[in-house]
Amino acid sequence: MRKQLLAFGLILVWGALVASTFWRMELRFLRPAERPQGARAIDPTTRPQVPLSGLHTDRGVIPLRGALTLVNFWSPDCACSRFMERHVRELVETYRPRGVRFITVIIADRENPSTLLHLWQRTGIDTPAVPDPEGAIARQMGVWAGPAAVILDKEGRIAYIGAYNIGRYCDNKRTAYAQQALEALLAGKTPPRQKVPFYGCQVPDGK
Repeated sequence: MRKQLLAFGLILVWGALVASTFWRMELRFLRPAERPQGARAIDPTTRPQVPLSGLHTDRGVIPLRGALTLVNFWSPDCACSRFMERHVRELVETYRPRGVRFITVIIADRENPSTLLHLWQRTGIDTPAVPDPEGAIARQMGVWAGPAAVILDKEGRIAYIGAYNIGRYCDNKRTAYAQQALEALLAGKTPPRQKVPFYGCQVPDGK
């Protein structure tokens, strides 16, 4: 009887741990990421200029002016980012032929840039990339969690910032706000939503 009770107790503990882990991951999708103290707050309705003229990527310096640009913030250590990869790939394939420039910023607390670049290349998504292990680029663009998108107009001003889609798997067209922003900007219009909360994993704080 004691062995049965012990086994039952172990099963309950194991189940509680699994449930706790599951819901902790789920909350990353359901609850916006908290804004860290000192994080830069961006108001894209004022079209602020991004404080960078270009990014030093694995394919050279890519300017942040001269073309509509989507900066993709991705982390190899975040399940949320992996869920977004299919959607990001579709955006690249759909909008690059229409003149949109794509750059990926890899946000991960790792010291080896070549490892980060290799992990991004393994996704098969064709964009230049730049490692941001200390989160410096993300902070300058007002990003504190990812996956996230920052869309810049041709003058390098922030026109959209936030999550790609409120839906967990980016399959809800009604809340595909980053894609809606691209469509609006290509048509010379203001995006229907210019700022969406961040969901997912915190950007490294550089400490």
